[in-house]
Amino acid sequence: MKKYIHIIALAMGLVTGACSNIDENDRLVYVAPAEAQRNVLIEDFTGQRCVNCPNATEEIHKMQEVYGDNVIAVAIHCGPFGGITQTHSGLKTETGEEYWNHWFSSTQGQPVAKINRGTSNGVYDSWAADVANALKVTTDVSITGEAHEADGTITINAKVGAKAGTKAKLQVWMTEDDIVDLQFMPNGKPSANYVHNHIFRAAVNGTWGEDIEFGESPASKEWTIAIHEDWKAANMNAVIFVYDDKEVRQVVSVKVK
Repeated sequence: MKKYIHIIALAMGLVTGACSNIDENDRLVYVAPAEAQRNVLIEDFTGQRCVNCPNATEEIHKMQEVYGDNVIAVAIHCGPFGGITQTHSGLKTETGEEYWNHWFSSTQGQPVAKINRGTSNGVYDSWAADVANALKVTTDVSITGEAHEADGTITINAKVGAKAGTKAKLQVWMTEDDIVDLQFMPNGKPSANYVHNHIFRAAVNGTWGEDIEFGESPASKEWTIAIHEDWKAANMNAVIFVYDDKEVRQVVSVKVK
């Protein structure tokens, strides 16, 4: 996949304050993005009644087209625009609501994102800049994993390493793609056939994960979770990440096989 970013070429126009004298073919320059030093987690706090949320989702898709698997998004349905009605929770979850109440006040609008657990950002047009900066930050955490479905359960295996003596949190989430469900669109009208992707389904190892202290060798971990009747295992991924009080230090997403 070719990875390019569009930037405006302002040479010549920078001096005159106008671009009218620049040849049209010279106004767009294509440059390859900087090589990613790590993966980045976008926690997209969204809702089915949030009319601006589809635009934010599109911004995430554009970033994934540029950076591929280095950008891992999780759509957490929650907050004032989560659910379909007060009695129909839709894609909203109790765990997602707990995250919302932990991070945000009652006045926070949606969509809003946390990029690698940094400062909350409700301006989705600027998420790409936050992601680009986060990708440049090196990390000493390594994660490899796989996930398998059998007999109504999903088993996730992972190897996680870091500098010996490092203390952090290890979190495992389940997400699901290709969910066709209602979504209010930017024109204010509902779409019954909207396709939702990377939807947060459950926290496998507790809402806030588990403590981990790294030794000289990578730690091997295994978890299992029962498949809910509403889930389609073939469309699911396990998102595994290590975080501390400051940031998400590394994250991977592995397809359920």
